[in-house]
Amino acid sequence: MHGGKMAVMTGKQIKERLERDLGFEANRARLLTESSASSEISTYWGRKGLGDLDEKTCATLAKAALVSGLAGRQKLSDLIQKATSFKTKDGNLTEIVIEITALVLEHQKTLNLSRSRASCVNAHLNILEPERSLPQIYSPLLSNDELKRAVSRSNLLLKKNVSNSVEFFKWIQDTHDLLSEISRVEQDLESEDELGENSVKKGAISRKALTTYLKQWELFAREKLGPNFSIEVKEEDVSPLTARLNKLENGASRTWTTILGDITDAKTSPAFQKRAAAINEKNTLTSSLRNVNNYEFELTGRPLKIQMTSGLSEDIISQFTRAMKAQFLVYSGKNQFNVSLQSGNSVVTVSLSNATKSDLKKIEEILLQLI
Repeated sequence: MHGGKMAVMTGKQIKERLERDLGFEANRARLLTESSASSEISTYWGRKGLGDLDEKTCATLAKAALVSGLAGRQKLSDLIQKATSFKTKDGNLTEIVIEITALVLEHQKTLNLSRSRASCVNAHLNILEPERSLPQIYSPLLSNDELKRAVSRSNLLLKKNVSNSVEFFKWIQDTHDLLSEISRVEQDLESEDELGENSVKKGAISRKALTTYLKQWELFAREKLGPNFSIEVKEEDVSPLTARLNKLENGASRTWTTILGDITDAKTSPAFQKRAAAINEKNTLTSSLRNVNNYEFELTGRPLKIQMTSGLSEDIISQFTRAMKAQFLVYSGKNQFNVSLQSGNSVVTVSLSNATKSDLKKIEEILLQLI
């Protein structure tokens, strides 16, 4: 770069640098969101008058809260009970779980941006692995000749010398063109519907998504390596993810007023209310399950698991049998057959894989024996 001489990099060096930077960025996104969520949970806890939480507990709660879905919320609920059993009354546990889940939504968006960017960039980096990822992912989808051509183009991209901005952008575009062509060949083999989720696992990309992949790939390469080829990267040129991470790195924690506002906004959205209802249901179940009995049986070689609270009546069992028959009407006959009934403080849950209609009668008889 000194004396007006610009850096010369091979395609292989560019690929390796981008790989390192991608790993670094994913790690940075995880650490910054966890640290920020942790300090905001600490603020929330104090302002709600729930006592003091040490740093380690806040960090553990933040990690659990950032896991999306019911699993994350259940883990958060369990951790709060464990860490604060002496401070938290059952009545407001659900509310705390819901509010902390709402509080971390912004950080979950950041993590989602990071994951989405990583999958777009990785798809291009995989194409630049002619010995390993490229054949592993695409050999089931390409003919031998097509695969040989792809491997040969991949090798050429790695050997290419890149010494200025024009060559750099061309290299970025050529890599995408190779990914795009391989994905097109694959699209002709099977319809997108048939591929479903597997296409993502295999690395094949739908035509609709290719534009997004290119945009993310170009943006990432420009941000990370642009300056090496005298490409100026202005603040407005960076991706939304980079802008969010820079903000977090500068210690931009939300104030209590903002946190409260964000919690209220999140709690009023219909999608969030639906999730909150699921938390409520699960927590009520958890509290009744404290006096539950667990049974494990074998039904024609398959494990049958039963959980039931003490002192159930025949009436509850007959209600459960009706629920079980109703569930069977929509059951595919494969995988786990799960049925759960909660009535007041009584709880019955049954789990059996590959259930048949004749199993239902046997389950009813077993339940009657157990009460």
